[in-house]
Amino acid sequence: MTKKEIRQEIKSKKEKLTTDKIAEKSKIMTRHFTGLTEYKNCSQIILYAAFNQEVDTLPLINQALEEGKKVALPKVTEGGLEFFYIRSFQETAISNMGIPEPDTSNPVELLADGLNVILVPGLAFDLEGNRIGYGRSYYDAYFAAHRAEFMKIAFAYDFQVYDRIPSEKHDVKIDLLITDTFSKKFIP
Repeated sequence: MTKKEIRQEIKSKKEKLTTDKIAEKSKIMTRHFTGLTEYKNCSQIILYAAFNQEVDTLPLINQALEEGKKVALPKVTEGGLEFFYIRSFQETAISNMGIPEPDTSNPVELLADGLNVILVPGLAFDLEGNRIGYGRSYYDAYFAAHRAEFMKIAFAYDFQVYDRIPSEKHDVKIDLLITDTFSKKFIP
């Protein structure tokens, strides 16, 4: 299958998810994620605000904020994808693409001397750490432009995971995949 065909297949399957199923599966993935040493030890975390039947990240955003972690969310700017801190989810506004985005007054400061934990969205993943995003390569470009050390984690429904998906040289692999039934760590 091509990337385009995989995107269409996943979008079709996601549209069939009920709100209850999304909440149930999201809760399991969030519990697994917050049990990770990397999460427990991080002082800040880079997340995304879910939209369009993605795994719900709002409970995770709220939990991290309640635990005193600095939370940053993405916003597409003229320069590409950038991340900005929020103190509350109420500080977001819906973009023209329908995605909750932060204001740009407080840009993220990547940790130069530590691991930057980041939750990476995607439509499809494989068992080798490859990822198919929404087709604009925002995250791949961000990682290429920032030479900090990242722990790239992805949430996915089981139907989003393939044995193998097409990948290209510029595609950045994830380090850990979490679904509601399994997790897999990838060794670089």
